[in-house]
Amino acid sequence: MAEVRFSFIQLLFRILARQTGQIGTIAYEPQKPHFVPVPIEQPFERATPESQGISSSHIREYLVSLHEDPEASIQQVMIVRHSKVICECSFAPYQRGMWHVTYSMCKTFTGMATGLAIQEGLLSLNESLDEIFPSNIKFLSRFTRKKVTIRDLLQMTSGVDYSEAGALDGSDWCTNFMSAGFKSEPGTKFDYNSMNSFMLSAAIQIRSGQTMFDYLKDRIFDPMGIREIFWEKSPMGYTKGGWGCFIRPEDACKLGQLLLNKGKWNGKQLLPEKWAEEMTRSHVDNGKFGYGYQLWMEERPGGYAMNGLFGQDVICYPDMDMIIMVNAGNRELLQEGNLTEIIRRYWGASFVPSEEPLPENPAALQNLVKTVAEYSGNDTFGGSGAGSAILAQSMDHHLAELPVFRKTRRRKKGWGLWSKKSTVMSPEEMLDVLDTHTYQMEKGNIGIFPLICQVTHNNYTDGIQKIGFQRMDDTMVVLFYEGEDVHHVRVGFEQPEVSEIVLHGEPYYIGTKGRIATDEYDHVVLLLKISFLEEACARKINMYFDGEEMLVRFSETPGDAVIADAIKYSGDDPAFLSLPVIRQFVEQGGRDIINESLQAAIHPRDIGHVLPDPEERKLENL
Repeated sequence: MAEVRFSFIQLLFRILARQTGQIGTIAYEPQKPHFVPVPIEQPFERATPESQGISSSHIREYLVSLHEDPEASIQQVMIVRHSKVICECSFAPYQRGMWHVTYSMCKTFTGMATGLAIQEGLLSLNESLDEIFPSNIKFLSRFTRKKVTIRDLLQMTSGVDYSEAGALDGSDWCTNFMSAGFKSEPGTKFDYNSMNSFMLSAAIQIRSGQTMFDYLKDRIFDPMGIREIFWEKSPMGYTKGGWGCFIRPEDACKLGQLLLNKGKWNGKQLLPEKWAEEMTRSHVDNGKFGYGYQLWMEERPGGYAMNGLFGQDVICYPDMDMIIMVNAGNRELLQEGNLTEIIRRYWGASFVPSEEPLPENPAALQNLVKTVAEYSGNDTFGGSGAGSAILAQSMDHHLAELPVFRKTRRRKKGWGLWSKKSTVMSPEEMLDVLDTHTYQMEKGNIGIFPLICQVTHNNYTDGIQKIGFQRMDDTMVVLFYEGEDVHHVRVGFEQPEVSEIVLHGEPYYIGTKGRIATDEYDHVVLLLKISFLEEACARKINMYFDGEEMLVRFSETPGDAVIADAIKYSGDDPAFLSLPVIRQFVEQGGRDIINESLQAAIHPRDIGHVLPDPEERKLENL
């Protein structure tokens, strides 16, 4: 595997060197479609929390705890009990009802597909991968092969030494997996590896003649009314299996309810009952609460979780017939972090809901609705208003006599480095000066897409060559000239403005909020936070104006710490030490240089120079 490790190191250093364009060796083709905000098919009923045995006050306290913890970095929440939605909240600028990247949460969907394939006789638990992928084993690897089974893939015990890091810089993932060495004896040790899930997807495609995504659409997604869903393919045309899926929060909860119902949906057995039971029980010790078939066991006895990187979770509690769903953009990895701690504090082993409906509490419900509205902001895709998602027609009378309230703006901790002197210039005054001005960037090698997203989707930046400013409908629009694309980014200074940009043929919704401040040298600073509403990540761009020059500093969240974590998570810290030249470099203090390079990659900067303006306007006011 030295060549795979070396290719990954090459890719990493190309990123650190701010090279642009298609810097990976995988051919890029746009895949992601435009999200269409159509109504959910076969939606859950809506009900008050009290009608399902839970107090509105408890739910509100949970939302407040999530919102006030900057480390949780919460984006979307849904709570379902007894197949009824009792709370739904987006956290501005994220949008209620919009699909969201899942990362490893979708591994559970792969586990469902595997159970169906076993039921149909396409696969068996103890079947060796050598029988499914005989042509993908390199000649020399045949002499050191160990038997890896479908069961080993399901429970993350394959022991194969080929992880996502290799997949970032090579196209034939099946051959690389089948020809890799082993870190441990198959079936003996839990070793979380997304390529195990990918190989399940590839096996299903080989045996069924369909991609796993199409296989699931026919058997699970379409029968459940899950239409707005997208799943990326590998370079060779296989559904990725372990990542790359976008799904709406309510549809993700429906799949959780399918497991709680032991495979039934609307009275029809879509997933074998026995398989639903097998998936959701522990099969291997993972050093936490156990791991099932592409599912994590939870702290609350009997609970299990679809768990994804950066805080994407669908947590199911069979004893309460309850689902807690979250999307976030934090540093969470493998059930550890502030978000997980908050969820367990409010819904873990110590929480006891009522088995009978509680008395309706209009005052508490009003406070909950106000909190949802406050946090949701301008919920463009939410449909009928930020607070209405938790209300059903059957409960409207509980709010009929309540007073009208206004949404209030609340500053979230940790948002950015806003100066207290932010009143130095209003957005209107800044736009009067900047309107029609364009800055030519010196390096032009930094992209609007967060680096984590570039690597995950194999969609690397061509670099922002110019940044311009326009007035449109009394709104500031920042133009980023990146390759052949021009991104028109609308900026909101009270509430984030929603825009759509296209990155190499792939459309993404963004929500952008701006603030104006001054630095210690009295330079006027325009600070932008661009949240990618379908992703866990956001880009921060700070522009410092000094006459006809503009210094631009870029950063991203979750940020450099997450990328460092991801490198270790992929099993690739040891990759540095696997090559003598790298080991010597690190031993002689080079690790600090690598860390500094990582910081420069995540917090790059560029300088722009104003281009001649037809009106020859000066920038003396900035």
